[in-house]
Amino acid sequence: MSAPKTTAGIKVPPFTRDDFGLWKMKMLLFIKASNPLYIGILENGSFVPMKPVSESTAPDGSRIPSGTQPKDISEFTDSDKELIRLDTGLMLILADSADKEMSYQLMNCTSGKHMWDTINLIMEGTEDVQENILDILTSQYEAFRSLPGESITQVFEKYTKLLNELAMKGKTYPLRESNRKFMMTLPPSCRTQVIIH
Repeated sequence: MSAPKTTAGIKVPPFTRDDFGLWKMKMLLFIKASNPLYIGILENGSFVPMKPVSESTAPDGSRIPSGTQPKDISEFTDSDKELIRLDTGLMLILADSADKEMSYQLMNCTSGKHMWDTINLIMEGTEDVQENILDILTSQYEAFRSLPGESITQVFEKYTKLLNELAMKGKTYPLRESNRKFMMTLPPSCRTQVIIH
């Protein structure tokens, strides 16, 4: 099962460094549309066929409890093989999207999750880096003001972009609070325009 280069006529979103958050959102939507099972691979890794094993005794006499263990490749069913192929399909989608520089970074990745995690690490950094970025964005939100000469549209576009960047980092504000904050950033002359319109 090869991954489609298009899903419902939509091409794989080309990777972009300039607006990684937007690419990531589009790519997740494309991946879900291609096959909802791909999201499970991104979160949990590729499918490993397992088989039940009975309780047994090891050569040293210790007890091995019952449970599951990975199947040998000779034991794979057709269904197992199909689920394993999903990972290759996901890898193809990610590779098809990547630019030349990112492709070199992904060359040694062994699974779709490995590729996805590598892209995110390169573009977003470690958890510490992401926390620092969230702190900076939060400070920008708290200090947000309109600049002299900016139109309401310009202020709104900047404000919406900042809210979206915060949301992509996992921080959202209640609509009532964010609307109030926006109104307070406008000069008094503009506030009456917004209320009238």
